[in-house]
Amino acid sequence: MITHDYSEWHEPEKPPFTIEDLVNAVKELMMQYHVTFDEALRHLQEKGIPYNQFLKTSGLEDLLQHYLDELEKRKKEILEGHRLDKLLNDLEQEIRRKGMELEKLASKLKDKDVSRKMKEGLESRNPSNLYNLDWQLSRLRNETADEARQLLQQLNYLIQRLQSLSDLYDKHDFTGPKTPTPAEAERLKEKLDALDSLEQQLKDALEYGDLFNMEVETLEQILGKEAAQALQAKRDELRQQFTEAMKATGDVDYDEETDIYKITPGAARKIGEKALKEVFSRLFTDGMGRHHATYTGDGNVEMTVTKPYEFGDSLTNLDLPSSLLNSAIRQLGTPEGLQGGRIQIDSRDFMVHQTKGAAASAIVMMIDQSGSMARYGRFYNTKKLALALDALIRAEYPEDKLYFVCFSTFAKQVSVGAIPELAPKPISIMGGAVNMRVDFSKEVSERDRAMIPEHFTNLQKGLELARVLLANSDTKNRSILLITDGAPTAFYEGSHLYLTYPPNERTYQRTLREVRAVTDDNITINTFMMGNEYDTGYFGEGEFLEKMHRINKGRLIYPAPDKLTQYVLKDYLDRKNKIIQI
Repeated sequence: MITHDYSEWHEPEKPPFTIEDLVNAVKELMMQYHVTFDEALRHLQEKGIPYNQFLKTSGLEDLLQHYLDELEKRKKEILEGHRLDKLLNDLEQEIRRKGMELEKLASKLKDKDVSRKMKEGLESRNPSNLYNLDWQLSRLRNETADEARQLLQQLNYLIQRLQSLSDLYDKHDFTGPKTPTPAEAERLKEKLDALDSLEQQLKDALEYGDLFNMEVETLEQILGKEAAQALQAKRDELRQQFTEAMKATGDVDYDEETDIYKITPGAARKIGEKALKEVFSRLFTDGMGRHHATYTGDGNVEMTVTKPYEFGDSLTNLDLPSSLLNSAIRQLGTPEGLQGGRIQIDSRDFMVHQTKGAAASAIVMMIDQSGSMARYGRFYNTKKLALALDALIRAEYPEDKLYFVCFSTFAKQVSVGAIPELAPKPISIMGGAVNMRVDFSKEVSERDRAMIPEHFTNLQKGLELARVLLANSDTKNRSILLITDGAPTAFYEGSHLYLTYPPNERTYQRTLREVRAVTDDNITINTFMMGNEYDTGYFGEGEFLEKMHRINKGRLIYPAPDKLTQYVLKDYLDRKNKIIQI
């Protein structure tokens, strides 16, 4: 026998909004639109981000509901004190009377076309048609036409007032005894419209947490100064709770002096970890994990194979069970045996795990920050790659060193925490050729430096900075990961900076000189070119790239922007798997 128990049905609650959801949304805006964390957060606040999880704890929910009740009370007083039906009927009668007067005047006009249009306009009661008639009557320039114009303007005003008050009558249920004058009715409409607008803002605040789009001035005008001050105090309290909750995630820092929210380095790493998981879910479903060199030696990954301890071996790799077993066997083979069942261990018994030597690498990822990188999602995907590669190395290859260099007109090293907020340099010179020289042998003022366009591609300076960073690395596996979408358009010669567009042979030769210096230091340049044929074939850029890789022997790959992270990470893992001891 089956027994059914029934209970009252309750609609399931909507999934709660969390601060983590908000932080993730802000981080994605940062990455896609190349803005700071604070700018992205303020944008969402202006759009009305949900604060509703704080409403109850701050007491705002009760305060907002109190305001809604007060608005409802005031609307009720207006509606129960007035009626509009008689006013609307009087306006209708006045419109008909003036319409009949106009029809009489229309029949007196000598221009039959205008007379016809006037009758049609009166029937349609369309204000735009009546305005057009007024213009046509002004061209007739006679006494009848002037009289008709005055009457037409009065009629048009009455029609618009009737339409406005009819909308108000349809929207609200007026049940009172007093019939207002037309002017009083217009003022009642303004009050009710203001009450309706404020009511909707309060409802949005309750439902969506949209507190900062509310017009406090309107609240003060309708409900008084004390009501506005109480709301402002509660909003300040809620903002403080919100800030504390944001900081508690560990992803956000807040500077009280500047009132600016900033992303933490840890949050930047989380973006990279997420990007890494997305790529792995698409590419590495076969359980691919760490990749290590094929030789044994001092490393950080233990193998199941053990060997007798030799002087100099690290005791951190001691195989304790095997060592104790050796001691027991050795003691049992002596006349004394295991005295009292105790094992006396000796260095002769030690067994240690053999380890795989992790092949350390030093990598500089060079990020093209020139103006053209803003196109087609190139820079967004480059930032995702940078953070994903950082996450991969931190998790799987902690022996590797990863540096980031951004280059445009100038070049600089950046930290991983700064990457989410990076943006391509805005293009400040439109159209035409550029051939500019800046002399840095003399002091350049801040004002003059600000005038230098920053959207050019100084690959030479970027390579030089990368070479300096890698010079301090003691590993033999040193490489530059170059992400760019075109050929160089800037270079240094002595203390002079040259900006050239279109790129020319001199720019290419100065950049290739630095490529040779990198090559002489046994540093490999692997280039992931994100430009299309137009970007790399119009001014001889393709030939420059071929020369560059003939010199360095690195690889040149043309991935689509959305495939960049997959290409680079797969390439990195494959190369790690192939490294052998020299």
